[in-house]
Amino acid sequence: MTVAVSWARITGWLAVNHPAMAAMINPPATAVDLRYLQAAVNRPLPGDLVELLELANGTEHRAVRGSLIPTLYNLVPVMEMLSRRQMEQEIQRRVYGAGPRAGEGEPAGRPTTEWLDSFLPIADAWDAGLLYVDLRDGERFGCVWEWYPEGGMESAPWWSGVGQMLEEIAGALVDGRPALRAYASGAVPPEKRLPPQLAGVDDGYLRWSSVPD
Repeated sequence: MTVAVSWARITGWLAVNHPAMAAMINPPATAVDLRYLQAAVNRPLPGDLVELLELANGTEHRAVRGSLIPTLYNLVPVMEMLSRRQMEQEIQRRVYGAGPRAGEGEPAGRPTTEWLDSFLPIADAWDAGLLYVDLRDGERFGCVWEWYPEGGMESAPWWSGVGQMLEEIAGALVDGRPALRAYASGAVPPEKRLPPQLAGVDDGYLRWSSVPD
């Protein structure tokens, strides 16, 4: 399923079931936005991320009406991607000092305890969590991870890319098919395993909840 098809399914569902959140979706990123993003990260961007930004430049008032992405996340616009990336880079420099990080030489999809320059936030949560794309080289280039400042990254990516993330969100909203099924059943320690997730509107908020695998 293409990014455009998945996004149309998501926004169509929101228009009917949660118009308040639908109204918070920003217009597409401009060509200037995308050139600035490319120059700032100074490395290739995943095609599916670019496709999404050409449809919507994140959202506004992200924590007000629930979470579009499991479990607590909402998309951020280009400039917030870069500001959150810079914030994490500064934290790493204060904690570990300046200089190259060993993880930068690892292929995409390989865990690391440090925030790397090749990580680009795409969504955030009210409790400081981030979802980011891994821009390191390798077969898993563009995979989507979760990061918390106090706990680092998860032991495995949540999705292979933005395209799979959107397809699973669309499936959960429109078809009632739980998201994160592959992650929940993958090579993740049981104590760290996040159950599959389904979403619903509760008291005006879009919320994700665990379902049996």
